[in-house]
Amino acid sequence: MLITKRYIILLPLCAALALLFASCDESEAVIRGKLDVILEDDLAAIVDSVAVSALIDKPYYEIVSYKEYDEGAYSRMAVVDFFFLKPLAGVVKKIRRKYRYHRRFGMWDRYHNKYYSVVPGAEDAGGGGE
Repeated sequence: MLITKRYIILLPLCAALALLFASCDESEAVIRGKLDVILEDDLAAIVDSVAVSALIDKPYYEIVSYKEYDEGAYSRMAVVDFFFLKPLAGVVKKIRRKYRYHRRFGMWDRYHNKYYSVVPGAEDAGGGGE
């Protein structure tokens, strides 16, 4: 009878610890999935804020850089370019956004948002990936 009581007490504790450790180490697929959701939402918000006549046929985004960090408050960083405007006089406009993944909170945070002009064929047009 004494052994059964010990197991009954330990079972909820073990289950709670398992949940705690599982939530601390998210898989790369889950983290990238969270980024994909934010990027799709950001693209939709950008497109909604622009006159339809100024949009390219298929607005899109491109992940320019994606890095992982072993230490610190942020475990990932992504640099993303959004293309949505029709070229004007051969110059393409884009928005570059930077995102970082809070290790502790398990969520992405956008911390940079800037327009760039891109001349097709020019190298590193757009502020670098760092």
